Amino acid sequence: MTCVKTKVAIAAIALYTAACGGTQSASPPSPSPTSDQSSAVLTFTLTPEPGVTASGTVLVTPAPASTTMELKITGLQASSSHVSHIHLGSCQQRGGIAFALSQVVADGQGDADTKTSLPQKFPPATGHWYAVVHAGPDMQGSNAGYLLCGNLFQ
Repeated sequence: MTCVKTKVAIAAIALYTAACGGTQSASPPSPSPTSDQSSAVLTFTLTPEPGVTASGTVLVTPAPASTTMELKITGLQASSSHVSHIHLGSCQQRGGIAFALSQVVADGQGDADTKTSLPQKFPPATGHWYAVVHAGPDMQGSNAGYLLCGNLFQ
């Protein structure tokens, strides 16, 4: 009778352990698709500086080891060219350049759409980023001024 009680006790412990996930061979749960940030596209507004009529958005697509930044802008001067960057800080507390983005080149109607792939994760581990579209095709004199600025955080 003791042998039967022992077998029943062992079976009960095995059943309890399996039901509660206490086995060493259990695999970790896979992440749910909603927690995978690589499939999310985040949209941020590019705010014009005073007197600027252009406007736009930055579409940020994070991936596990990189980030794609797409700038979509309307209202630029037709066929104009503009330097663009990711800076550290915010539009309100400006910091240094972190990454160069692709040149923004407007078409004949003043619209531009440019993508840049960065070898960096988004959001950054520390601090904040903001995107800037500068006034001209280089960083000389008044071309270095901001046309549009957008914080890449909420």
